[in-house]
Amino acid sequence: MNAPAMLSDESRELISLLAFIYLENNRPERATALLHALEAVKASDNRNRCALALAQLRSGKPKAALATLDALAMKAPPTAVFHLLRSDCLQALERHEEAMAAMRAFVALRQQAVPARETDHA
Repeated sequence: MNAPAMLSDESRELISLLAFIYLENNRPERATALLHALEAVKASDNRNRCALALAQLRSGKPKAALATLDALAMKAPPTAVFHLLRSDCLQALERHEEAMAAMRAFVALRQQAVPARETDHA
C-alpha cells in the first residue's frame, strides 16, 4: 500500500476553508468529500473532524455523523462543540434521552468556560 500524500499547511488550510465555505452555502455533501479527503491523507485535525460530523448531519446522515464523533472521542477529550453536535445527531436519530444528556454536557462545559473568559478581560 502506498503512503498517503503529504499536504502542505497552506493546502490543508485551503481545503479546510473551502469545506467551511461549502457548509456555509448549503453544500454539505461537497464539504463532506473535502473533509474525508483530509482524513484520507492524515491531514485532518479535531476541528475538521467536528466539521465533518456537521457536514454529515446536514447531509441527512446522522448515523455517519455520530460515528465520526465517536471516533473523535477516542482521539481527544470531548469539547462543548462535540457535545452540541452529538446532541443534534442523537435528536435526529430520535434517541432523546441521550440527546438531552449530551446537551447537559454541552451546557456544563460552556458554563465552565465563562469564568475563564471573564478573568481574561480583568
